[in-house]
Amino acid sequence: MALIAEQRHLDNAALAGAIAAWEAAGCRVELVVPGRDGLFAVPDRPPQWSIAVSRGRDLAGLGLLSAAAALGIPTVNRPQAIELVRNKIAMQSMLAGHDLPLPRTWFARDPHLFAGLPADRYPLVVKPFDGDGSAGLALLTGPRDIDLLPPPAGRHGLYLAQEYLETDGYDIKLYGIGSRVWAVRKGSPVRFDGPGPAAVADTVPAELVTVDPRLRDIALTCGRACRLDLWGVDVALTPAGPVVIEVNDFPTYSAVPEAGPAIAAQVLATLRMQEITTAMGRDNLAPIVRGPA
Repeated sequence: MALIAEQRHLDNAALAGAIAAWEAAGCRVELVVPGRDGLFAVPDRPPQWSIAVSRGRDLAGLGLLSAAAALGIPTVNRPQAIELVRNKIAMQSMLAGHDLPLPRTWFARDPHLFAGLPADRYPLVVKPFDGDGSAGLALLTGPRDIDLLPPPAGRHGLYLAQEYLETDGYDIKLYGIGSRVWAVRKGSPVRFDGPGPAAVADTVPAELVTVDPRLRDIALTCGRACRLDLWGVDVALTPAGPVVIEVNDFPTYSAVPEAGPAIAAQVLATLRMQEITTAMGRDNLAPIVRGPA
């Protein structure tokens, strides 16, 4: 099998635990580290991988994963699902179709167009379309603040604006692996001392908390809507209830106990299902998977 992972993620505890679990199960793990200095040939035949797993945002890594999938190699997550959640506009439209609580969101290449929004839509949190983490976040308390925005970080030069949500200063991160869900509470790394760019600071360690039925339903609905096997959901706990901020593919799983073995088991289950599908034929497998009419 192949693990396509950026250098910055190789010391992640969940990823290291997954590698150890795969190797303990007798798998040979080929580590592929895409980077700025990497030279890769576009494959024209299937690589010698039973399955490919991707962790990171590097375009070269996603390209390798997509090429492997195009040549018939099963992947976790699927490239189409990764592309969906990284396109925050498409992601939000997909989630809106599943009756999930979402913030009002607008997008524009020229941020001065946000000045045309009604005054009661402010304050707004603005971020780059293809931002990573908290990079590029800013607060607009009104149209006069638009000139305080930093240049959009990313390749597309596109801004997203979402309604500002009041919370207690903590975020909930929902982590999903297959049908399993965990919830982690952690202090928000983002602080707004006024209009303009956010202040980003270190936070206290994440704390595992109980997943209530509402949060579990949100997590599973997001994962299934986006067709992800490994995913995370950022949730703001507002006075009106939980609101989904965004969905991410293959998150850190911080504070999730035994996340590595759980990731490994999900990937191996995906591989086994692919092997069964290939052996039996998809048409013959469908009645078994779906059950009786």
